[in-house]
Amino acid sequence: MTNPEDDSVPDFVANLRHAASFHTSISETCRQLIINRAQFMKYLSGASYPSRNNLRRICDFFGVEEFEMMMPHEQFRGILRLRPGADNVSTNLPGPMRELLLLAQRQQTELSRLVGWYYVHYHSASRPGKILRSLMSIHRWRDYTCYRRIERLSVEGEQLRPEVYKYSGLIIMVGDRLHLVDQETVTASELSHTILYPSYRNRVQLLTGMTMGVSGSDTHHSFASPVLMEALGRGISPRKALRNCGLFDPDSTELSLPTRRYLTHVQDRSRPWQLQVHPI
Repeated sequence: MTNPEDDSVPDFVANLRHAASFHTSISETCRQLIINRAQFMKYLSGASYPSRNNLRRICDFFGVEEFEMMMPHEQFRGILRLRPGADNVSTNLPGPMRELLLLAQRQQTELSRLVGWYYVHYHSASRPGKILRSLMSIHRWRDYTCYRRIERLSVEGEQLRPEVYKYSGLIIMVGDRLHLVDQETVTASELSHTILYPSYRNRVQLLTGMTMGVSGSDTHHSFASPVLMEALGRGISPRKALRNCGLFDPDSTELSLPTRRYLTHVQDRSRPWQLQVHPI
């Protein structure tokens, strides 16, 4: 156990109680922190003091530094009053949305197998007849499993400067499916949703499913396409991997055989929203 100076314990207890009062209940706070409620109640009563790891999690959750939790109580109250968003954003969400975010937090350990780099393949909405390969990084952020995806719109064999689009998103498992929801980060005007069949192997190699959204072109066509994610591992060179991304013909040998076979489930390559999708 980490033991602070004795005279700082009363302030820590008062500060912790005050920070927790911004949330709807102690039970909800403990679920989000993934800390046993009985143990947290000991912290609130002063009967016990958090370990270094638990203290760090508590401070990250409430958006304060460790030394701030030891400040005189009135000074700490002033810090929270001046800090934007001191009341955790999840407390302002409708109940079902809060529960969904709590579910995403509780799944972090289960989803940790997905952490790493991937090639993501699907039919291009803006260039019908082409397969788009993008690069994705799945990582942990606080208690969530998040990802970043980069599209590099360059055609195989062409020398034109590629268009680059970046997306950030969240992963959550609902109904025995992985749901990936992301937003384009440059203009923040586009959302996409990908649904994947989960892999229960210790080492994830391929993930398949469907992706859908709205084309970034001037036409803004809605689209859906089968999607295949190919694991690259964790220790790769992102720059080198990104150079291999772009637009390819469906029969290009630059694409792996499983990718070419899986994406042929589309009935009409000129209309990528007509699908027959099956797991592999």
